[in-house]
Amino acid sequence: MLGSVIEGLNAILNQTSWVSELAGILPLSALIDFIDIPPKLHIYQLAGSAALWNSPITPAGSRLLLSDNKFLYPNCYLDRYGNSNSLLGLDGRYGSRYYISSPETTRLCVKAHKAQIIENLHDNMRDDDLRLQNLDIIHVTRLQPRRQHIPKLSRLGHVFPRSPRMKLAHLFGWTILLAMIVMSIILQTYLSLAFLILMPVTGGIVFILHGSNPRGLLVQKPTRWNRLILVAEHENTTDWIAFYGESTILNSLINRPLKPLSTVRQSTSNTFLRIVLRVLILGQWALALGAAATKNWNAYFITFWIAFCIFMQAYVMPPVKGAKEWMKSYAGIQIERYHTQLSSRRALLNTMIALNPDSFALPPGQEQEDRSKFSSEAMKWIDPILGMTSSRERWEKATLEAMNNVAKDEDQDAKISRAEWDEEYKKDFWTPFIIEGIYMADKIKEHANLPGRMNEDVGKSEV
Repeated sequence: MLGSVIEGLNAILNQTSWVSELAGILPLSALIDFIDIPPKLHIYQLAGSAALWNSPITPAGSRLLLSDNKFLYPNCYLDRYGNSNSLLGLDGRYGSRYYISSPETTRLCVKAHKAQIIENLHDNMRDDDLRLQNLDIIHVTRLQPRRQHIPKLSRLGHVFPRSPRMKLAHLFGWTILLAMIVMSIILQTYLSLAFLILMPVTGGIVFILHGSNPRGLLVQKPTRWNRLILVAEHENTTDWIAFYGESTILNSLINRPLKPLSTVRQSTSNTFLRIVLRVLILGQWALALGAAATKNWNAYFITFWIAFCIFMQAYVMPPVKGAKEWMKSYAGIQIERYHTQLSSRRALLNTMIALNPDSFALPPGQEQEDRSKFSSEAMKWIDPILGMTSSRERWEKATLEAMNNVAKDEDQDAKISRAEWDEEYKKDFWTPFIIEGIYMADKIKEHANLPGRMNEDVGKSEV
C-alpha cells in the first residue's frame, strides 16, 4: 500500500509538468529572498533565545555567522553602529546629548509593548496646519522582587524560554519537525530528510557560537532618583520617545553598553565549530540544489519547511518577543508604554519640561526643590532643538511662571495671576503651547502613575 501511495505522488509530478517545474524553483527562491538572519542573530546574542529547529541559512547569513570576530564584540549585532538606525538620547538631568549604545535592543523593547492612548483634548489640537508631534512615554520599573531569577548560564541551559507562549511555540516547531522527518522516511524523500535533520544540528552550532552568552544591564544597583531621557532618531523628527524611571536602569539601558554575562574570548573550540558550521551550511545548499534539480517531492518538503520557519519567525516568534523575554529573564525590568500627540514642537518641549523630575534643582541637604528658577544643567537638553536666544529666555521665563502660578487656577489669586500672565505674553506665538504642555504633563503623570523625583520604596542608604 505504501508503494502505491509513493507511485501515485510521483505520477502527479509526471502527469502535470508545471508541478515539477515549480518544484525546481521554490527551494532556492525561498532560501534567497525571505530568510532574515540579522534579527535572529541579534536575539541569539541578546537573550540566548534559540529555536534550534528554525535554522535555514542563506549565503548572506553564512557570511555574517562565519565572520571571524563577530562573537568577540560585546554589543549585539544590530546594536553596533551602522547595522541599524541610530537613536539620539537627550538626558534630562545633565543635558547630555549622545547616541544610544543599544539602539535596536531599545527599539525592540518598546515595540514589544502595546501603547495605551492618552488623548490630547487641548484646544490647540483644533487648529489648522498643526505640526503634530508623536510622543511615546515609556515608564521603566524593576521587576518585583527586585532580585529577579537569572537563568543558569550553560551551553544549552537557556535554549528554552521561560514564557509559556514561547515554550508552546518551541514545542510546536519541534512537533512539526518530527512529523516532517517521519513523513520523509515513509515517503522515501531522503534529500528532504537529510535537510530536516541538518536543521537542529545547524541551530545548535549557531547557538553555541553566538547564543550562549546573553547580555545584562551593566549596573543593577538601585537608586532613589528618577530620570527622564528623551530619545529620537534626530532633533528634527516628529516621533519622540520619553523614557522615565529609575536613573540607574535608564542609564544602563540607554547610555551604557550591555554587558555579556560571561567572559567573551576566542578559543580553539570556536574555530573548530565555525568550520563545522561552514560544512553544515554548504550541506543545506547542496541538498536544496539537489532537490531543485530532481524536481520531485523533496523540493516541496524543503520549501514547506523553509516557509514554516519564515512564518514562525515573522508572526509567532518575532524578535520583539525575544526582547520581551530578555527584559524579564536577564534585565529584570518591565515597561509600560503610553502614546499621545502634541500640537507643535514647542508644546512637546513644554510637556517634557513639566514631566522632567530634574527641571528644578534640589539644593544639597534640602528636601524641597528650588522652584525660583530652572536647573541650568537640566535645561541643556533643549539646546540642540532650540538654541539659546533672547526669545528662548523669555519663553523659559514664561514657562517658569506658568508652572508655578498659572496652570492650576484653583483659587482667586491664581486666576488673577493667569490674567496677568496672559496679558504679559499675549503677543508671543508660543503662549498657548506652554499651557498645553503643562496640561498634557499632568495628564500623563495621572494616567501613567509616574513617580516624582525620588522612589519612595528605595532606602535612603541606596543612592
